[in-house]
Amino acid sequence: MVTINTAEDPLRALRENPEWKDAVRREILSEELMNLPSRFDQFAAKTEQFIAGTEEFTAEQTQFNARTDDFIAEQRQFNARMDSFVNRTDARFGRLGGDLSNMKDEYSISKTSRDAEGIAHDMGFKFVRTLSISELLALVTSSDTAGLATGDLRSFRLADLVIEATDENNATNYIAMEVSYTADERDTSRAIRNAGFLTRFTGYPAHAAIASIRNDRETQDLVDGGQIYWYEMEDTVPRPEA
Repeated sequence: MVTINTAEDPLRALRENPEWKDAVRREILSEELMNLPSRFDQFAAKTEQFIAGTEEFTAEQTQFNARTDDFIAEQRQFNARMDSFVNRTDARFGRLGGDLSNMKDEYSISKTSRDAEGIAHDMGFKFVRTLSISELLALVTSSDTAGLATGDLRSFRLADLVIEATDENNATNYIAMEVSYTADERDTSRAIRNAGFLTRFTGYPAHAAIASIRNDRETQDLVDGGQIYWYEMEDTVPRPEA
């Protein structure tokens, strides 16, 4: 029999008899508290699993980010190569377009020059001759060019076509013509300027004209307003073979 004289006696008895301790614990603690240690062990196990899973995910994410960085670097290299290719292609097509445009203009000038007599006739004049570059240069060198820009004078002597003609009174007139596949403001400005130079250098009337397949809107407005004559060419420019 256990004799209890002090508070230490029951504690000693519980330590010496584990089954008593379990019985007392069941009497004192609720079922939830009794199960707390095992539930904590379960929580700890799940926590460890979660941490392990998180570490695994982090490792996979790091690998994914590395692969993504590699992909981005490769994509940038590819984009740089494509940009270089596109630039080279644009440059080639630009040169090809320029060559084709020059070919069209040269063909148009040649065709227009062959019909110089018909152009003068259509404008109400009688054809006399076309002026060569050397003759235009002679006009420049023998005239007062004070105040005229060197570039404008160079452009004048390289005019596409200058025709000398006579009117119904047999008076001398000139036609300053610029030729282009599609006439624009540059062509009309040069033709009007060259006509002004011809009048200044020769003292005779001069008329601005353009020869083209088509005109931009501003040019067509000048034509419709009678400010410049338009010799409409047929679209018979030869195409390069494929």
